[in-house]
Amino acid sequence: MKVTNVKVYKIEGKEKLRATATITLNDAFMVHGLKVIDGEKGLFVVMPAVKKNGLFKDIAHPITAEMRNQIVEAVLEEYHKFTPSTEEDPIGTVDNQEENTEENEG
Repeated sequence: MKVTNVKVYKIEGKEKLRATATITLNDAFMVHGLKVIDGEKGLFVVMPAVKKNGLFKDIAHPITAEMRNQIVEAVLEEYHKFTPSTEEDPIGTVDNQEENTEENEG
């Protein structure tokens, strides 16, 4: 399985939250709600989660370290690639199959 598309949305005014992200796996499955966090040791990516009884539970997460690394690398690469704009507009798109300029023009 491969990360075939990444969209990153910059977040302004939050203490440690820098962006949210959406990834597409194998051009067939989309995951929303990943977060880019600025921690004590630098940026890291967290998977989508819900808070239940005071604890955060992942909604979706990779099972293997290889898949987690692929997701983290793709999201952080995209985060660093483009000048941030707004939360609603992607600050960039990585498409491993082909360049999709139409999506970035609208």
